[in-house]
Amino acid sequence: MNPTMRLLTLLLACLLSACSSVPLIQENINDEHLESNARYDALVHAIKTQPTLPAITELRQVTVLTTGYKEKSSNEPVQNQLLFEAIETENWALCLQKANEGLASNYASLNSHFGAMVCNIESGNAIQGQYHESVFNQLLEAIWTTGDGESFDTAFQVINIADRDAFIEFHALDLIKQSITRRDGQNYDVVTIYDLEKDEVFEWYFTQLK
Repeated sequence: MNPTMRLLTLLLACLLSACSSVPLIQENINDEHLESNARYDALVHAIKTQPTLPAITELRQVTVLTTGYKEKSSNEPVQNQLLFEAIETENWALCLQKANEGLASNYASLNSHFGAMVCNIESGNAIQGQYHESVFNQLLEAIWTTGDGESFDTAFQVINIADRDAFIEFHALDLIKQSITRRDGQNYDVVTIYDLEKDEVFEWYFTQLK
């Protein structure tokens, strides 16, 4: 075989090998998503039965690995806006509807559990309201277990931007400005925050779970 033919044969073999590996890579990704989906469903069931910090902590970690997570995450700002509009107008039936829709999309949502807590209590469903209050408080605690937010090394780990903003707001703090910094291959949000009660400005560091 002449050198040209040999080179063409090698190139063809490489191309065929690369093409054959694509379905394998996709299959592995699909298998990982299916495993994460199953674990997510199992954790949601366990939390609905008895909310515990270990289960809620793992749920937050698994959520970002589930199928369609990024698309669902992009819809959260609109869902949250409708939820809080219902709270402001004291439309408790609509509030419950929007909270449940949010939980169906992301059971680790701080905003949805807060909405479900408020609207159940206001609707006279005290027990269900207390359940969502418990999950809500443990979601906040789960974020605190990831760090203190005072540096890159101890950055809070959040699910997405909505999770970050809710964490700040539910501590009665105001987000002043933010910037993104890349460090060691990881993106970090550096957020300037104002504490009205203490009349204090400080920075918190956040990174997103992967």
